[in-house]
Amino acid sequence: MDITSRTVFNVQDLDAAIGHARAALAALLRFPANADGSGYRRVIAEARALLGTLLEHRLAVAGAQRQERDQAVVAATRADRNEAIAVTAALLYWLSVDDPAWPDVAMTVGRLSYDRYSDAWPDAEPPDPDDLDAACDLLLRAAPDHDADELTTLYLVLALRDREQLMASPADTNALMTWGERLLSFPGASGSASLPEALERQLRNRAASLARAGSWDPWGPRRSS
Repeated sequence: MDITSRTVFNVQDLDAAIGHARAALAALLRFPANADGSGYRRVIAEARALLGTLLEHRLAVAGAQRQERDQAVVAATRADRNEAIAVTAALLYWLSVDDPAWPDVAMTVGRLSYDRYSDAWPDAEPPDPDDLDAACDLLLRAAPDHDADELTTLYLVLALRDREQLMASPADTNALMTWGERLLSFPGASGSASLPEALERQLRNRAASLARAGSWDPWGPRRSS
């Protein structure tokens, strides 16, 4: 079922759908039928894909609201993100690398991992370098070489920049330069300054622009000022 083509009419509908998808997946995992067969694997994969997509949608809705959040809402959103990473990573583990769905699932895990690494809400857990590695490695493997969209390119530049600051490597430096140039090639970008200066300015400008458009903020949810 392609849930991305369906409209979720309100938060209550979305919450109910997540509850049903979570219960269905738990039941399938608790009482496997013909667990060694390809049919069971396909049903499990579909259940994980459904739950992961619903959770990601609720995260996007929460990110687009841009309102002051209390501690309980922050905790709930973090829990959604953790669950979405776990469910989608499990789905990715089951997929073969030549599966047509692998790139999209890998990019989802990569983006969510970077969101968790860069969590900007108060009282966040210390950033986990494993999340940063997952973001860099999965996005580099999954992103189309010459046809990545702006949001994916922005995530890659941010993740590569952060990892380079932790432990500089020639491979990350080269990838950061390549993807940085691609980010600056999008409409509205300016390449008049040196690449590092232009990148830093462009990262802030493009992230702000995408956040205003309702895209999930790569720096994580921000408190309103």
